[in-house]
Amino acid sequence: MPPRFSYGLSAPTLFAGDLDFQRRTSPCEAACPAGVPIQMLNTLVKQSELAQALKFLRSRNPFSAVTGRVCSHACEAACNRNHFDEGLSIRALERYASDHADFADHTLLRPRESTGRKIAIIGSGPAGMTCAYFSALLGHAVTVFEASSFLGGMPRAGIPDFRLPKDVLDREMGQILALGITAKTNIRVGRDVTLDSIVAEYDACLVAAGAWKERIPDLPGVEMAISGLAFLKQANTGQRNGIGRKVVIIGGGGVAFDCAFTARRLGATEVHVVCLEKAGEMCATPDDIRQGEEEGIRVHNGAVVSRILGRKSNTAGVEIAEVSEFGFDVNGRLAVKISDRGVCLEADAVVLAAGAEPDIAELDPHGRIRLTGRKTIEVDPATLATSVDRVFAAGDVVTGPGTVAQAVGGGRLAAIAMDNRLLGLTPGQRVHIGVGGDGRPSMRTCAATTEQHVVKFGEMMNLDFYKTNDRRPTIRLPVSSSAMSFEESDKGFGETEALAEAERCFHCGQCQLCGNCVEDCPGYVLEMTVDGPKVAHPEECWHCGNCRISCPSAAVAYEFPISMMV
Repeated sequence: MPPRFSYGLSAPTLFAGDLDFQRRTSPCEAACPAGVPIQMLNTLVKQSELAQALKFLRSRNPFSAVTGRVCSHACEAACNRNHFDEGLSIRALERYASDHADFADHTLLRPRESTGRKIAIIGSGPAGMTCAYFSALLGHAVTVFEASSFLGGMPRAGIPDFRLPKDVLDREMGQILALGITAKTNIRVGRDVTLDSIVAEYDACLVAAGAWKERIPDLPGVEMAISGLAFLKQANTGQRNGIGRKVVIIGGGGVAFDCAFTARRLGATEVHVVCLEKAGEMCATPDDIRQGEEEGIRVHNGAVVSRILGRKSNTAGVEIAEVSEFGFDVNGRLAVKISDRGVCLEADAVVLAAGAEPDIAELDPHGRIRLTGRKTIEVDPATLATSVDRVFAAGDVVTGPGTVAQAVGGGRLAAIAMDNRLLGLTPGQRVHIGVGGDGRPSMRTCAATTEQHVVKFGEMMNLDFYKTNDRRPTIRLPVSSSAMSFEESDKGFGETEALAEAERCFHCGQCQLCGNCVEDCPGYVLEMTVDGPKVAHPEECWHCGNCRISCPSAAVAYEFPISMMV
């Protein structure tokens, strides 16, 4: 029968490990930290089955409309189509399905029967709310504790509206809370309630408090600088005051560029980004760098701000120096060697966006949760369990500042790990969560198996099956208008573009039901069935490899005894 995520599957499936019945996968799916079923998404978009596509997305990622906008799309860089013409625009297809599907109840997954167990989540960002979502689907009662007055974590406070409209985030948060999750805002763990009291009241607890403590560089005049996260939070919550005509941003990652873009939209005419990394080595995504060029953001690579200049307690400018060498020690401390040469830049404001780290001192005042040298929480990588019994951790508090997709993947793993613990599953087992016809999750366990084989481009031998077909661009606002507006700048795909782009998928490692292998088998070993090709007479195999060579997706494993799509 066809493997999971092929044309022949009609019920969404969640995977929490490598199952025994599928060992071949595509580079895009292997690269996705959120575990999105990309090939099934592409198939269903091509068939205009958007409600079903959305259900599949939500079987892995409750924030698909968010990641469909802000994900750094490692999947696209890994796409085998890059070696043929251009990689697939996967992020835009995820967004298209999430935005255009019918949002009736049938697109939502329904929880299992109640287990009677209670789970506490500390933090309402992507990791915390993803864990809450899957924990609720698995039948547990979930309570979320959020220190601020709003839910959403970094996507709410740190991602500008022109990248992520907040009504999109509201929609995703709403479908999570609709599962019966209790959310308590303005509750700071360590101040309003203790971690010990939560652990005593709940059967399991997840710490997903994010990484909000900004790294403050040790340089003269730093007290005159503005916090980058605070600057973004103010702009994202409607406090859009002017910042001045000339702005300098310290940092070279996504937060730094979001600060730069926001400053432009608040009226800054000259924006400089000063970062340690050389061009081509920056933490920012190519999309951010490209947008920066379009909006006239000037990037100073291989440079550092050596001091902030002031005039009567007001910022007047910065002095920047060329960096000859820099590095980090095992504890994440920065060491920089600079040249003697320096130049001055005028600045009405200086924004610090040089990184952040977790801070759980208030949450865990007795220091029982073991930390790494980078001040992140130390966890068992397989279960995300911390040094405190029944306390787990996920998201930026574990990884340091990361992507929304990484946080989603961590939150889902935490939910399954806590469910394992509560149901008494033994180590080494993997959980398979399927969604039945009534939309309720069903679960079974199986033994851990070897890693899935990721199909490389060189394994795809029948490329004549495909035609060169350029990648479709998304619809974007003109730079002249978007650079001064908080309106969403990327409008995504229309129907024509989405259908054409989905058609480009190679479906690497997955059967497309084309029948080439059956037609090209000289020994009549294979037969075509309603479920796809079947090895009907394995003892007659000639070992010629025709089936392997003729398959356009490298879905046939060339192993003996011969097997199909394993």
